[in-house]
Amino acid sequence: MKLTAYPMVAALLITLGTAALPALAADDCDVPIERWQPREAVLQMAASRGWNVERLKIDDGCYELRGTDAEGHRFKAKIDPETLATVKMKVRERSRDRDRKHRDESRNATPLHQPPGVASSGATDHSTSGASPHKQVD
Repeated sequence: MKLTAYPMVAALLITLGTAALPALAADDCDVPIERWQPREAVLQMAASRGWNVERLKIDDGCYELRGTDAEGHRFKAKIDPETLATVKMKVRERSRDRDRKHRDESRNATPLHQPPGVASSGATDHSTSGASPHKQVD
């Protein structure tokens, strides 16, 4: 019986795919509960870094903090419960308030070029004669 390349490639891909699974769980913490530091220690560590913690919970065996950092950026951090080292951290560059303000300002901005017949408030000036608008082309 002759082996073709397709089953061998499939077997190789399955082997490599299952070998990569532990790498996907790299941000999990595997520390026995007896070695965990208390929540108060986590909050003290966060305060020493200038973090304002809004939420502290346990996820994937790690402490998970959400809040704002010293610069006012929103963050989400996974903390090792034994060493209090940062396992993973995501930081938003803009706060939601600034995002909302930027979005509102762009909606209220007047266009640089307004076509004829458009009032500065954005309303179109229609005649009451019922005639359709005409445009002269040169």
